[in-house]
Amino acid sequence: MKRILISAVALLATFSSIDAQLKNAANSNELSTIKSANEKVQTIQCQFKRTQKMSYLNSDVTSQGDFYFTKADKLSMLYSDGEKMVINGDKVAIGKDGKVRNMKSKNHHVEDLSATLLSCMSGNVAELNGTLKSAKKEAKEYVVEIAVNFKVGRSKINGLELKYDAKDMTLNALKMVEEDGSYTLYELQKKTLNKEINNSVYSTDKK
Repeated sequence: MKRILISAVALLATFSSIDAQLKNAANSNELSTIKSANEKVQTIQCQFKRTQKMSYLNSDVTSQGDFYFTKADKLSMLYSDGEKMVINGDKVAIGKDGKVRNMKSKNHHVEDLSATLLSCMSGNVAELNGTLKSAKKEAKEYVVEIAVNFKVGRSKINGLELKYDAKDMTLNALKMVEEDGSYTLYELQKKTLNKEINNSVYSTDKK
């Protein structure tokens, strides 16, 4: 019995460490508010815009498309030009026009990005692997800034800026900032919550 109890305590400790990876987040009322509100949200579908700013380019590059999220591990970004990124459980598909690459979600090329996107969409900011710099309520949004250290392709991400709608607490924007000041910004527009989403949008099949 003593051995079983010790094992149970160790297991709980493991779960606790998984649920609180973000440093400095334990006493953040803002993060608690965001997480609590998002527990009521099971699906999100909307339009989205991606803005990419490269340090070596004078102008931004923008793309747009349709966005889908089903809690807890399904996410789809289907761009109007045929590009896509789909997360469906342990599967990830990234690519465009017949050149789609299929990977496991634990593949080192996509693991950090997948975990970041799903945690942010779920409102589970405290699960992110990094250090909380600030979390504050502004006029219409909660703004969260986090120091991180991971790669997306060849890009090294060292900062995240999250913006959550102050009314329903769903994610409005995610900005991933690189060491040289380059960034990728995702903005969600005209969101519909808790409406059933056809599973076909989460297909990882090559097309």
